[in-house]
Amino acid sequence: MGERERDTETGEFVDKYPREALLEAIRESGGIAATSEVAEAVEADRNTVYKKLQLMEADGDVSSRKAGGIRVWEVGVE
Repeated sequence: MGERERDTETGEFVDKYPREALLEAIRESGGIAATSEVAEAVEADRNTVYKKLQLMEADGDVSSRKAGGIRVWEVGVE
């Protein structure tokens, strides 16, 4: 099993898929994107991204809805 990267100052694990990277992926899709599109953009597993986006939704960073059988995520375009 690979060793996770740690911050050299704090010793904490570095977030491999930071919130800002997921938000940027949604913004680059015009402010709305399916889970699989976000996962592809950040080169991550779809389930990993889905769980992270759920946490972000609980924090108010994104919103989601079902559209045609898939979940799409929205963020305001700046």
